[in-house]
Amino acid sequence: MPAPEAPSSSSNPAVDEELEVVFARQLLQGPSEEEATPLPQVLVQVRESIMEATSSAEAAFRREWAALESERQRLSDWHTRLEAQTKAEASHAAKVRSKLKADQEAYRANLRKVFDREFAVSSQEKTLAQREETFALEVVGFAAQRSELETRLAAQQSELETRSQGLEVRKQELDNLSATLQGWREQLQERASKLAVAEAELEEDRKSLDKRESLTANMEKLLGRQRDSLKK
Repeated sequence: MPAPEAPSSSSNPAVDEELEVVFARQLLQGPSEEEATPLPQVLVQVRESIMEATSSAEAAFRREWAALESERQRLSDWHTRLEAQTKAEASHAAKVRSKLKADQEAYRANLRKVFDREFAVSSQEKTLAQREETFALEVVGFAAQRSELETRLAAQQSELETRSQGLEVRKQELDNLSATLQGWREQLQERASKLAVAEAELEEDRKSLDKRESLTANMEKLLGRQRDSLKK
């Protein structure tokens, strides 16, 4: 905006007289030139204060952003490790289930063999007396094997149930962590949006300061011209 020109010596006498009265009152009411702080120095101090406040706000924003980004990365790593551990437990449970099935099939096969041998013994009554002791030993051995297999089967079933419960608990924990992570992500986005708004407000303040500085410079020029006109 162009600065208004100071009145010259050829201006209207009534305007000159009015300006003289106004400046005379200001000189009587205002402080002396030695006591007053120069206007350029005041503007420099104000500008330095605003620049320091802007720099502090930008530094706080960067620290907050770095902390949020670090927290997000930590939660992401934790989620990845938990998911990998859950997959490993599920794989192990599948292997145990497969082994249990193989043991069941072996147990059935052994029972089948026992039944076949009992049938063979019953069909060979003539040789029963000679093989009675051997048969008894075999029956005892198979009974012990059967008991051992049943014990192992029960233990493996109990272990499988325990692991299944643990997997359910860990799955629930993973769901809770995912929900927490989603909430933190939303908070991070909200903070980022607020910080963007703050940056826009700071930019508006800077533009307003520039306008004020330009207006102050124009006012200084106008005052200088008026003083020169008064001196003449």
